Amino acid sequence: MMLIARRVVRRIRREIRREMDTLRLFREMGPEFRNDSNYRPDIVAQGFLDRAQENVDDSAILKRIVSSYGKAKVAQQNAPAAYQVSNEWLPIYKHNLRGVMEALAKGNLDELAAMYRNFFRDPCSTGLVGLPVNMKNHYLSGKISKRDKLLYLYDVLCRYKLWRSLTGDKYSVQSLASTSIGNPYGLELDDVFVSHGSDYLHYYATEVNRLAADEDRAVVVELGGGYGGMAYFLIRDSDKTTYVDFDLPENLALTAYYLLRAFPALNVVLYGEIELNSDTLRDNRIVLMPNFEIAKLPGNRADVVFNSYSLAEMSAEAIHEYIKHMTRISRRYFMHVNHTTNSLVKADDFGIERYGFELLYRKPALWNRGRMLVVDEYEFLYSKLTEKESESSNTDNQK
Repeated sequence: MMLIARRVVRRIRREIRREMDTLRLFREMGPEFRNDSNYRPDIVAQGFLDRAQENVDDSAILKRIVSSYGKAKVAQQNAPAAYQVSNEWLPIYKHNLRGVMEALAKGNLDELAAMYRNFFRDPCSTGLVGLPVNMKNHYLSGKISKRDKLLYLYDVLCRYKLWRSLTGDKYSVQSLASTSIGNPYGLELDDVFVSHGSDYLHYYATEVNRLAADEDRAVVVELGGGYGGMAYFLIRDSDKTTYVDFDLPENLALTAYYLLRAFPALNVVLYGEIELNSDTLRDNRIVLMPNFEIAKLPGNRADVVFNSYSLAEMSAEAIHEYIKHMTRISRRYFMHVNHTTNSLVKADDFGIERYGFELLYRKPALWNRGRMLVVDEYEFLYSKLTEKESESSNTDNQK
C-alpha cells in the first residue's frame, strides 16, 4: 500500500512540475509570437479536421508490404541482440503497435488499410509523429482546450520561425506542402496547410541534398526513417538521389506504405524482393531494408548517412553496432541529430571520431524549443578523413 502511495505522489509531483513548466513556457513564448500573423489560436482546431482520402486502391502495395514484413520477421529472429527492439521502443511495441503487428502478421489487408490510411491519427505511428502528449485525448477527440491550442501553436510557430531562419528565407512556405497520405494534421501557415513536422523534415532533406549535390547519383542512407517524411522531401526535390532506409520491420512497413503511395512511378524495392548490393543502389531510387541488413551494405557506398533521434533511444550495444556500420558505409558525411543529456549514451560520446571522421560542427537543434524549456538536442556533422588524414590524426592522438 505504501509503495502504491509513493508512486501516486511521484506522479502528482511530475504532473505539477510539467504544468509549471508549461506556464513558464507560455510566459516566454507569448511576447514572441502574439504579433505574428500566424498567431491564431482560433484556427488550431481546423488543422485537425479529417483529411482522409477516399476511394484509394492500395491493395497491391499492402500485399507487397505484408510479404516483405513476414520475411523480415523470420530473419529478425536470428539477428544479433543489437538489432532487436530495446530501450525506449519496448513500451511502444507492447502498448501501441500490437494492432498493426497483428494485422501485418495475419495479412489482414482491410485492417491494415484502415490504419495506414489514417496513420497520423492511429497508434501505428506512435513515436514517429505528434507532440509528447496523448494526442488522441488532447487533440483528436474533437474538443481542444485553450491550453492545448496554445501549446500546439507555440510548437508550430517556433518550428516555422526556425525553418525560415535556417534556410535564409530561400524557400516559400509552399515548399512545405506535402501529401494527404495518412490523414495528416497540421496548421495553415501563410495560407498554406503544413503537415505537422514538415519544417523539420524539409530542412534536413535540403541539408542532406546540399551535402550530396555534386554527385551525379548520390546515395543517402538513413537509419530510422520514421514514416518516410524526410525521404519524401529528399526525393521530391532531387531526381538524382537514391534513398536507403534501415529500420525496425514495423516502422519500415509504414515507411514503405507512405513512399510507395507518394512515388508510384519510381523504382522502390523492399526486403525479400532483391538482394542488397551495389546493383540494387544503382537500379532503384528507394531501397527499404530491415535494420539488420545494414551489415550487408558494401563499404563506402553512401555519400551521406543520416539519423535523427533514434540512436539516442537505443541501448549502448545497439548504438555501437550502428555507428560501426554507418561509418563503414559512408564515404563522405555523417549527419545526426540526437540528445546530449537525456539518453543512455550521450550524442557527444557516440565515438564517431574513432572511425576516421572529423567533427565539422556541433550546434543546438532548437526544433522543440516551443514545447519544452530545456532542449538537449544537437545537430552534428562529420566528414570522413582520407586515409592519410586518418593516419595523421591517430599519430597526433598518440602524442
